[in-house]
Amino acid sequence: MSQSVLWEVVKGNNAFLVKRNGLTLSTDPFNNTGVQTYSSTGFITNNAIGVVPTQSKVNQINNVNLVARKSTKFQQVDRKTKNTQSVYASTLSVKHGIHTASRVIRKRFGTRRLGLQKAALRKLVKLNRANAVRRRNEIAATKAQKK
Repeated sequence: MSQSVLWEVVKGNNAFLVKRNGLTLSTDPFNNTGVQTYSSTGFITNNAIGVVPTQSKVNQINNVNLVARKSTKFQQVDRKTKNTQSVYASTLSVKHGIHTASRVIRKRFGTRRLGLQKAALRKLVKLNRANAVRRRNEIAATKAQKK
């Protein structure tokens, strides 16, 4: 199906839709803006990437994961749904710093969809800053406990 037809079907009612105080927001992991719009809805597009915080160790240096959406055709058909096309997401953990993650985002979007590329980079920077503040507060708390 085309993306515009999918958008018309799901724009008013989907699992990621949140309506509060007159705002229409989205909790889609591939939506880096948080706003429910055609251009930023990631579960519809074929080439989407999301920036999400990790839910693992507290003392982890980089707590950001990149979630890339891919659609592939499997050779074996799923027996329950009889579907040959399946959508899955691969998670790329950021082990080598924020610059490596920004390079992955830039290569993934290329020269297409520059608005989404900027939104993903903006979210990556915000999560990195929040992580730095959290680490700074943890260090200050451990120093205060030692005294």
